[in-house]
Amino acid sequence: MSENTMRVSYLTAPRTHKVMRIPIPAPAPGEVLIKVHTVGICGSDIHRNAEVLASDEYNIIQGHEMSGEIVDANGSAVFKNGDKVVAIPQTFCGECAFCGSGRNNWCRDLKIIGVHIDGFAAEYVALPERIVLIVPQDMPYETAAMIEPLAVSVHAVGLLADVRGKNVLVLGAGVIGNLAAQAAKVRGANVMIAGRTQYRLDFAKEVGIGLCVNTNETGLREAVTRAFGAGGADAVVECIGAAYSVNESFYQCRKGGTVVVTGVFSEKQSIDVFTMQDKELVVIGSMMYGLPDFREALKLASTGEVQLKPLVTGAFPLESFDDAFDAIDKKSFPVMKVMLQIVE
Repeated sequence: MSENTMRVSYLTAPRTHKVMRIPIPAPAPGEVLIKVHTVGICGSDIHRNAEVLASDEYNIIQGHEMSGEIVDANGSAVFKNGDKVVAIPQTFCGECAFCGSGRNNWCRDLKIIGVHIDGFAAEYVALPERIVLIVPQDMPYETAAMIEPLAVSVHAVGLLADVRGKNVLVLGAGVIGNLAAQAAKVRGANVMIAGRTQYRLDFAKEVGIGLCVNTNETGLREAVTRAFGAGGADAVVECIGAAYSVNESFYQCRKGGTVVVTGVFSEKQSIDVFTMQDKELVVIGSMMYGLPDFREALKLASTGEVQLKPLVTGAFPLESFDDAFDAIDKKSFPVMKVMLQIVE
């Protein structure tokens, strides 16, 4: 077997990954070569795996949440071999007004690694230096791989501006909802998280979210009124992406409040425009993150202000990508964040 090849996992058809060997990439000028250690599985990966996306978007290497180790710094003045790193899974022009303001997620040339172009489910990746960040050497690879989803939540909460002392409801207790709740708490908000799966709410309690509501057992309106008063929450961060969740956000938000829509929707939704108008709500869409959000997520993870490690609930080898998806689908164990361990 050639020492110049590596294992990669291609999504070749719905619910079908195939491990292949391809040449190890050589880093171009301005790039570094990274040995990938851990890749997180995201909800968007699951959508693609379940045939939600177009069939012509198969035959791709998935994975956009990663951590790894630089093995060829390629003459960099910033990085050295052995640095533990994460990568921002975006390619962008770096020259437009959006990129200049830190809103690289608005770049017209934006491509998402692992979605539009090949991702991180590979033993090695060559990446531009500008999307690589060093993490503390003592941070576990599994924790580092969760900085990307934390950046999603940091961005969503950041769209609310100052939340100190405000009542914030997070709808959805999955990974993004959990991290949004933690990010809002770090910023001084009074936080409630609501969901339908008790073990996910138990994870929220474990990381310090005091107000956790199981809506299968307690009416959400009742819980919001009891905690925040009859007017409702000052702000709602929607992290579900289901047909009912945006409207539920409207119903639980006070007049003049703000709703941030963060969940990933696979199809168009019908929303209650009357309630939005009646309450004069500010409704903001949230998509990924900018560079400042990713750096803030790295800081919160490095200081321990946001807890990531408790949310890692499973790991599979690269060859078992499909088994990992099956475990997530069937909830074979209390599933929060499931990882691929790339290093043998």
